[in-house]
Amino acid sequence: MIWSKSHFIYLHPSIWFVFILSIMTGMFYEIAIIFFIVSWHEFGHFLVAKYFNWDIRRVTLWIFGGVMETEEHLNKPMKEQFLVTIAGPLQHLFIFILLFFIQKTQILTPELISFALRYNGLILSFNLIPIWPLDGGKLLNIGLNYFSPFKKAYQQTIIISCSCLITLFFIMIQFDQALLNFLVLFTFLIWENQLEWKRRLYVYQRFLLTRMNPKKRVDKMMPLTFKSQTTLKDVFSQFYLNRFHPILIRDQQMVTSETDCLVFYFKKGQYHANLDDLIKHEMK
Repeated sequence: MIWSKSHFIYLHPSIWFVFILSIMTGMFYEIAIIFFIVSWHEFGHFLVAKYFNWDIRRVTLWIFGGVMETEEHLNKPMKEQFLVTIAGPLQHLFIFILLFFIQKTQILTPELISFALRYNGLILSFNLIPIWPLDGGKLLNIGLNYFSPFKKAYQQTIIISCSCLITLFFIMIQFDQALLNFLVLFTFLIWENQLEWKRRLYVYQRFLLTRMNPKKRVDKMMPLTFKSQTTLKDVFSQFYLNRFHPILIRDQQMVTSETDCLVFYFKKGQYHANLDDLIKHEMK
């Protein structure tokens, strides 16, 4: 575990076991190359996230993968989310350039260069599959949030992610090579997705509470129109990420704001209220 002032890097205990095993089996350089690629990928995410002042709990590294643990995804501006997410895959392009340079210097053997090129491509390709929490899954969520309300986009992300996982599983069981490694990774991803599905209401609540911050940055205004009998819960379900919503009540020809709705719901404890209740409260 490596500490700094505001964050730390956690090396999973399995790393040491795999490194010892690699020395015993003569695969040390191959394992070191994979670990280098994974680490470079994660630090791409980390550096861009720190540039945007994201709150990062820690960066966890395994031999075959890593994760930057943060609560900032899904609440920050989509532009920031996109740049932080794409920063990982972009590192693989730099790694390709570095490997071609090393190939000319003959620092590594042709066999190790070929191994590194192959795994760099494999890790890049796998990470872009639309499976949560891979980078492809996060890019999918960003795209869905552009066209759909936050709640719907988040649920769709997990459903598409699980569908891709099941499809990938049936494809991979046709291959004997590296099947065990894939099954371990598949189990981890299924576990992550079922956890995300269980905590979807918590994520949605956090999204709504974040919108109560008056300093929250938004991309543009997007009016929403409802009838006065629409419940506040149904109003919130139509909120988009990075949009500020004036609420138009068409049957009473009145306008309120999303902030008023959120304050009435959360701070006043009106969990079963509708827009008509809010209007009556504001007119007192």
